[in-house]
Amino acid sequence: LRKGDVLVVEKLPRAFERTKRGDVVLFKPPPALQEMIGARAAADGGRGGAASQGMKKAGFGSGVNPLGGSSLFVKRVVGMPGDVNIQMDETTKDVFINGDPAVGPRRDLCEDEPLRLIDRLLKDGSGKSIDRLGDGEAYVLGDCKDVSVDSRVFGTLPKDNIVGRPIARIWPPNRFGGGAL
Repeated sequence: LRKGDVLVVEKLPRAFERTKRGDVVLFKPPPALQEMIGARAAADGGRGGAASQGMKKAGFGSGVNPLGGSSLFVKRVVGMPGDVNIQMDETTKDVFINGDPAVGPRRDLCEDEPLRLIDRLLKDGSGKSIDRLGDGEAYVLGDCKDVSVDSRVFGTLPKDNIVGRPIARIWPPNRFGGGAL
């Protein structure tokens, strides 16, 4: 997937029950992510340098939580209920689950964002080390680890937050189709 893609999403009930490791899902942001963004917006207050201005343009620091009720995130499920020993390598930022590298495509294909904001988020991330995923939890990663706010940052994703799976891309026309998204 790329920024700007328009997707057709299957939103039938109990989407998580049909989800397999490696599937891309759309989900409502979990409470930890909502709190993080709300705290960032309140603390910023619209002041600061380039990072602050970039956050303000994105809706942060406006005094209003930029995550409206219909906001969805897109990530790849790499950890399923019962998985153990989820660890993030502090140097490479790669994630290992059950002792093996997390499934999915290479996660180093995106350019770093110049301010390296992700490093600050990962420093205190609640998903860098998890002993075991509970019955109602998943672990999700973005395909661009150098910029992705994912389970490494906000921890586990409640399965009830998963609302659907993309089944086809309809925009842009030159990338129209289904298959591996």
